[in-house]
Order: sequence, then C-alpha cells, then structure tokens
Amino acid sequence: MELKSFNLLIVGIGGQGVIRAVQILAWAALLDNYKVRTAETHGMAQRGGSISSFLRFGNEVEGPLIPSGNSQVIIALEASEAVRNFRYANSNTIFLINNKVIIPPSVHLMNMEYPDLDSVQKFLEQISSNVFIINGHEEALKAGDIRSLNVYMLGVLVGSEKLPIKQKTLENSIRRFVPKKAQIINKIAFQNGIKNGKIIKEEIE
Repeated sequence: MELKSFNLLIVGIGGQGVIRAVQILAWAALLDNYKVRTAETHGMAQRGGSISSFLRFGNEVEGPLIPSGNSQVIIALEASEAVRNFRYANSNTIFLINNKVIIPPSVHLMNMEYPDLDSVQKFLEQISSNVFIINGHEEALKAGDIRSLNVYMLGVLVGSEKLPIKQKTLENSIRRFVPKKAQIINKIAFQNGIKNGKIIKEEIE
C-alpha cells in the first residue's frame, strides 16, 4: 500500500540529540525511496534550549512543517516539551515520552512552578489515549551512555511497529550517523528499545 505521508515530531532540549535522531530517520526514509522533508525550530542556541524537529516522508509530501493536529507520532526526549508541542497531536497520535523532566535554571531562579511527570501525562491523556512514559534515561545509562537516549527511543518506535521504515534500513542509517566509538553502545540501546517497544505495541489503541 502506498504511503501518502507520515508525520513525526521529535522534541527535547539542546544536547539530547533531537536533530541527530531526525537525521537518522530522514536518511532511512530516503533509502526506503520516500520523499522526505525536515525542519527544526529551537529556542536559545546554547545547551538546554527547546528544540522541535519535524520529519515528513511519503509519496505525497510537500512542505516540511507538520500541520497542527497531524502528527502520527511525537517523541519527547524531555517530557515537558511534549506539552509545549501538544498542538501537533490528535486523538490517534502516539506519544513516546522519556521519563525525565529537566527544569530550566530560570524556573528555579524565578521560583516558578514547572510540570512534573504525572502532570505531563494527565494533560496529554486528555488529547490521546496513546501516551507512553518510557524509562529512556535509565535505559540509555544501562546501555553505557546517556547520549544513546535518542537511538533507544527510535528502537522503541520500531518495536511498536508504527514506523513505516524497514528496521534494517534504520540500522544502516544509525551506523552512518553514530561515531564509530559509540556504535556498540548505540546498537545495544537500539535493540533494548525494540524489546520495550514490542510491549507498547500491544497497548496501542
């Protein structure tokens, strides 16, 4: 069956590998012969600023930005960033949320309230019933390096079987973009992500 378009949004903060994750997916989509469009928006340039990276691929894809309410999948490497980008979701959107809330220093300085993980989950469940909190932070450390978080989350997506890109193609793309010295750690993270994604697959409505 021909894929018209698939819209995926990855969000997080600087230093988490948001843009690299979309580069990996975009290259894999190209290898699978899809038209591909990407774009990103970000706040402060320094480490810690918000980043949203858009990926659209298929056979009928034009502009790079995802229309409001049209994301099939939203991956959040930092939990509260999913709330910041909720307008791209609909009742069928799959949220894969890393269980890590990173509070910006400015919030502490100004004594402001910031959403905790439970608040994030409850808010998103008003939009979609497919909200999954992922132990990404712990799993990346278990694989050997917190920087493998983005690849771990891609593995979860593959395991959920909601990504119309071949697993082998994505593995080839990971090898292209990940430094040689980090190949083994990222391979472990990816495979572990797939295992946990298969559990989520049974829960997706």
